[in-house]
Amino acid sequence: MEKTAQEREAGDAIAERERLLVQLREANEQLVLATVRAHELADEANAARALAELSEERFRSLVMTSTAIVWQATASGSVHVDPERWRRFTGAEAGPDGWAWLDAVHDQDRDRVREAWAAAVAAASPYTCQHRLQRREGGYAWVLAFAVPIPASGPVREWIGMLTDISDRVRVEEARERFIGILGHDLRNPVAAILMSAQLLEKIPEPYAKAASLIIGSARRMEAMIRDLLDFARGRLGGGIPIAPTSCDLRMLCGQVVDEMKQAHPTRVVSFVGLGDLRGEWDPDRVAQVLSNLIGNAIKHGADPTMVAGFEEGDDVVTTVHNPGPAIPAAAIPTLFEPFKMTRGDDRESPVQKGLGLGLHIVSEIVRAHGGTIAVSSAEGSGTTFTVRWPRRPSSANRGLAP
Repeated sequence: MEKTAQEREAGDAIAERERLLVQLREANEQLVLATVRAHELADEANAARALAELSEERFRSLVMTSTAIVWQATASGSVHVDPERWRRFTGAEAGPDGWAWLDAVHDQDRDRVREAWAAAVAAASPYTCQHRLQRREGGYAWVLAFAVPIPASGPVREWIGMLTDISDRVRVEEARERFIGILGHDLRNPVAAILMSAQLLEKIPEPYAKAASLIIGSARRMEAMIRDLLDFARGRLGGGIPIAPTSCDLRMLCGQVVDEMKQAHPTRVVSFVGLGDLRGEWDPDRVAQVLSNLIGNAIKHGADPTMVAGFEEGDDVVTTVHNPGPAIPAAAIPTLFEPFKMTRGDDRESPVQKGLGLGLHIVSEIVRAHGGTIAVSSAEGSGTTFTVRWPRRPSSANRGLAP
């Protein structure tokens, strides 16, 4: 029996009511869940706020009990330090100017510090600089300044930095380097006497002449080590290896050094090619020292032929030393020019054969004193190439100064 229109309308009304009741129950459930989640988020926010306050309190306590000076800077590089702590360390007023802090930096370091900070701000990259800062008691302390942009990526809102007193560490390093320099200097005379005496003994009959030759070889290795020690100490204590630039031709210098290396290693193959105008102003003795070291390393660690090249590139002259043979381990390349590092990380030679590990460090310092750069590329199958870029005229700031 068919339902009447009235019965159908009543049924539809009941169904609609049931649907609305279901929606209401679902809405109530969502509301309850949202309320519970809101309380949970509030609790989490309160816990995070309490943890942040605790961390801030701990950080402030650490800063207050340490000798470091924490500072802030605006995105544009205007520095603001705590006036009391600045006064306590330097004896000077911080001043409202964001660059007034530079007045407390040593005169000889001020331009370098200003340029380093400006470069870090421009690049939005971490800032690190070691320099001297005046002390309230008089004199200067060596400090290490470090700062990072906030946030680390994206537009910089501010900078957070710290100054740490490293005077004791610097004094220990200077004392060690001064000792090395004195030791090297005092060893030169007895080694020279041994070498001269051994050269006289070379003229006597065998088997004594062979023993004299061994003494001469050992004495010459000692001479090379002493020279490296003196250069290292001079570079560290004097602010860089000094150079005396004069007009010279790298084509002639390279040719002379290659000829010397051929005479010293008559069984090895060494060649030189020069292209273009290779004239400029360099210290010829120091340039020869760089070339001799690089060619000597190539002969010692690589296979034949060792190929030396010189060519002009813009305002610079570039020299390269290439040799086939085993590649330098990739892990050794980043520290290859650091002092007391061995030339090849996979060598099995004795430390006496390797030397002191100062050769490439001194090479890099000589190049830097000329305002140039040195780089190395090495891969299995293609060999190893050292590339030195020499500005034709080193600036006055580079003459003997390696920051």
